[in-house]
Amino acid sequence: MALPAAEIARLVDLAAPVLCLDTCSILDIMRDPNRDTMHAHHVSAGMGLLAAVESKTILVGLIATQVQLELVEHVDHVQEEAKDAMARLGDRVKRIDAIASALGAVGSTDLSHLDDHVVRARAAVDRWVLAALNVPQSNDTAGRALSRLNQAQAPAHKGKDSMKDCVVIETYLEAIRDLREDGLTAPVVFVSSNTKDYAEAPGSRLRAELATEFAPLNIEYASTWDLAKHILGV
Repeated sequence: MALPAAEIARLVDLAAPVLCLDTCSILDIMRDPNRDTMHAHHVSAGMGLLAAVESKTILVGLIATQVQLELVEHVDHVQEEAKDAMARLGDRVKRIDAIASALGAVGSTDLSHLDDHVVRARAAVDRWVLAALNVPQSNDTAGRALSRLNQAQAPAHKGKDSMKDCVVIETYLEAIRDLREDGLTAPVVFVSSNTKDYAEAPGSRLRAELATEFAPLNIEYASTWDLAKHILGV
């Protein structure tokens, strides 16, 4: 049992939708906003879901212990990458302004509103960690994850060490199984932008072998925050 019995009973009584969080999607909020894959509507949906989780009644956010460990491992590095990217953007705009000025343009671009962008993004990541309910590994999680890895069963791939991803998915499968068996009927979504491991290529449809495990538990997969928000109806 991943969650304590009392916590399972509380969540079933609450009857709120459930969002299972993956490391990639949380870190996406803080990544370089210059990337072509970054869109305002994705981030806006993520912040809306965060507010719903923070309400403690509208939406339940679950965060596996393995996800927390991965965030601790990667969050500072991602933050530094974002800082560097924003600095490069500022330098690029200054260079363009100088070129424009040399051609007779008057004025300069004001990017001061972006000065604390990375700080705000990091704060959002920290809020997710604080707001979501931790789901610890049970005594059986590691064994099931290893079996999944050895069989190259999604999210595992042959020739790739996907043990951490396997631990995450096994943690959530067990938690949702316990909730469903206790009577939870609300929507459940697993959100991960890691389509390379979780989705069929190309596209964002869940890999077939995972779909067969998600379906009996009525778990939906979302590759973006806005898709997760749409499915959850919050």
